[in-house]
Amino acid sequence: MKAKSTKYLIVLMLVAGIFAACKKQWDQHDQITDPSLTVNLLQQINSNADLSTFSQYLAKSGYDKVLASSKQFTVWAPNNAAMKNVDPTILTDSARLSQFVSNHISYQLYTTNIPQPTLRVKMLNGKNETFTKTSIEQASIVQGDLYASNGVFHIINRAITVKLNIWDYVTNTGAANGKGITTDALAERAYLVSQNYSYQDTSLATVISIDPLTGKPILKPGTGIVNKNHYKDNAADLSNEDNQYTFFVLADAGLNTQINAENKYFATSSADSTYKFTAFNVLKDLAVPGVYSKNGEPGTIAMPDTIVSPLGVKVPVNMADTIRSYNASNGRVYIMKNINFRLVDKITPIKIEGESDPPVGTPGSWFGRSDRGSNTYYRIKNDPNGVQFKDIYVEGNGTQTLTALFYAGYPIQNMYSGTYKVYIRAINDTKTLYSQQINFGAPNANSLPYTTVSLNNYAEVYLGTYTVNKYGYNSMFLVNANSTTSGANSMTMDYVKLVPILQ
Repeated sequence: MKAKSTKYLIVLMLVAGIFAACKKQWDQHDQITDPSLTVNLLQQINSNADLSTFSQYLAKSGYDKVLASSKQFTVWAPNNAAMKNVDPTILTDSARLSQFVSNHISYQLYTTNIPQPTLRVKMLNGKNETFTKTSIEQASIVQGDLYASNGVFHIINRAITVKLNIWDYVTNTGAANGKGITTDALAERAYLVSQNYSYQDTSLATVISIDPLTGKPILKPGTGIVNKNHYKDNAADLSNEDNQYTFFVLADAGLNTQINAENKYFATSSADSTYKFTAFNVLKDLAVPGVYSKNGEPGTIAMPDTIVSPLGVKVPVNMADTIRSYNASNGRVYIMKNINFRLVDKITPIKIEGESDPPVGTPGSWFGRSDRGSNTYYRIKNDPNGVQFKDIYVEGNGTQTLTALFYAGYPIQNMYSGTYKVYIRAINDTKTLYSQQINFGAPNANSLPYTTVSLNNYAEVYLGTYTVNKYGYNSMFLVNANSTTSGANSMTMDYVKLVPILQ
């Protein structure tokens, strides 16, 4: 019995010893054993002799206080050898120095195992830089994943150049940082700059009083001014640091070649507006999403011989015509001798869908009368091959007759000047033949002759040609027969297609 009690006592002592050891380990599990984690990034960098030059400019720029804060950062710190190659004019200009230093610091932690295989990292100056497991931009990481209490830093062998974004580069004549468009491509730059405009945003402006007559606020002049650009609004915002583009800039001779090929389709009452409309049509397709490179560099797309723009236009690229290129902070710029667009890709057919219901102006302004809604059908049907289409069908019937020359109107925006071949697809699936007319500018313009809409014809029908003298807004009208006979004055349209006759 005594031996049995002794055995239990020994077991209890062993168990108690195990629990005591586990408790000691648990008490120590959250203790910091890496001394580097007890000091912040600034202290870590200041204590590294090979980063003494970068440390000096952290203090000079005021970013030493940032790295001493409790927020989390990643720093790509150039070593002393790398700092020797930095342009001295950057280091002596306070604004450029601030941009330079903040181009090496980002919020959050980025260790070398994160890029898969590349990652765009936003720096404190708003620029995005390409980070890989072994590099950032053109700099190699010589020592990575060095931890501190408020982040991580990597030592690099080359400073990260602060690059202009695409917009700043192409609208710059080379004055800032020695970069920008030079004398061989000033025409494109001049056009882009000419598209600048500004307006007063009432939500941002200072209100100085209220107009007693209208009750509207009176705004202080010069406040709430917003600067914008038509090209950035309508083609691509090449100043956006978070989107990447490839942008082709045409040398002056190449741009003039393209404008001369297209300007007849943008004729207006003034040479200046004709030039601007034509230039936009040329340049709108030269900004394409993504970064294209000749050799398919990491993080880029290999340059094909043809790129399709966001507007669906084919952009033929002959890299042999490259004059030079620039790696921007948000993409790549290529200065080209020319981009030989096909005219058929730039001056394209216009299609007006019959089922479009353009609510322009007062109710009924785009129909011959506003009280014939019960006669009008917007249909969804299938053709004999089972392909779905939509159209408009305005029925003249005995219940509610249509007036003679009843019409439906359609606005046409940005209609090229020149001559068009006009085609219509109109499906008459009734048992009665009827005739109709297409007119431009006014319902009674007599632009094209009346045509009979044959039964169950699903093919396009050629109507004739129509010439536009000036580029811009136009209107089209589908007009029924000059008759009040029910059935004989119906009208229908799937679509009208206007095909420019290219010269």
